Amino acid sequence: MFRKFINKYNLPGFRLKQIEEAFYQKPIRSFEEITTLPKDIKNKLSQEITFSTLREIKKLESKNSKTIKLLFERSDKKKIETVLIRHKDKRNTVCVSCMVGCPVGCIFCATGKMGFGGNLSAQEIIDQILYFNRFLLSCKKPQKVTNVVFMGMGEPLLNLSEVQKSLDIITDPAKLGLSKRRIIISTCGYIPQFKKLVKDGFKGRFAISLHAPNQKLREKIMPIARLFPIDKLIKATTWYMDLRNKRISYEYIMIHDVNDRGEHAQELVALLKGQRLAHINLIPYNPITIYHDIKTVNKQTNCSRFLPDKYSFRSFRRSSRNRIHSFAKILTEAGIPATIRVTMGEDVEAACGQLTNIENNTE
Repeated sequence: MFRKFINKYNLPGFRLKQIEEAFYQKPIRSFEEITTLPKDIKNKLSQEITFSTLREIKKLESKNSKTIKLLFERSDKKKIETVLIRHKDKRNTVCVSCMVGCPVGCIFCATGKMGFGGNLSAQEIIDQILYFNRFLLSCKKPQKVTNVVFMGMGEPLLNLSEVQKSLDIITDPAKLGLSKRRIIISTCGYIPQFKKLVKDGFKGRFAISLHAPNQKLREKIMPIARLFPIDKLIKATTWYMDLRNKRISYEYIMIHDVNDRGEHAQELVALLKGQRLAHINLIPYNPITIYHDIKTVNKQTNCSRFLPDKYSFRSFRRSSRNRIHSFAKILTEAGIPATIRVTMGEDVEAACGQLTNIENNTE
């Protein structure tokens, strides 16, 4: 967007470098704070280019200060949430949203209960990262965003063109300059888009939302399984591993008496047999609060017809610690690496599956 501005006013090339360096790498809050530019250029920038496509509505911080959740509002008044996770090893991960809500309708996910409210633009994705990068740079001990995960609201592969545009900015050394290896895209498994992203040269990592070891159960908790059966999904991830020789992480949410029993673990071992680069990320289920009209959501997501009462989100509970560890032991003893995710931000509803867009959702 800045190159068009430079060309419009026939400005020298070094002005573009000054603008991009300040915008993407400095803790500025407006174009007026770019100290390297003359006043007339700053005025024109302010008049012609929106500094941020998102407006902060509400900020929530976890008790341990390691997780910060932002509720943003777009120009159309629709809202999204974004999360910053501050790790002990000095990594700072931004969990970005790529949609308002989500059309996929996984029944264990608060975002899925919202229905679909539209795709975000590449700039709206980038502005989430920039907000937290500027925040970190402004701290007493300045830091930067080091990692970006597309694990917020929405299915990244259903907004592929804008996600790819944002990836170019995230990894551009003149802009955010993150390593491609520090980006993770999480997907429920839209196989054609997955293959396109791989063929287009994506060098980051994938996290596949699996959450069930067989087709029947996956259909009940993830409607996408009807479109892309589990055997075809595993065939696609095997293709990727053979092509790139890179690990695939499978996300597996642990829900009490739904998908967490010993026989489920054994089925998972059989499903992934032969995938030498497979890794399982076991995620303790995070309870969700629903603020939306469920009848409307069911109509939007078209998933209610798949869901018997036995699998209602209202009855879901987190698997016990012992059961999660027993599940992990079965996997590791079979030669499949498994990690139990440490839940962060649950007290401000910022953990996996909890993002929504209601302003008072943690009051």
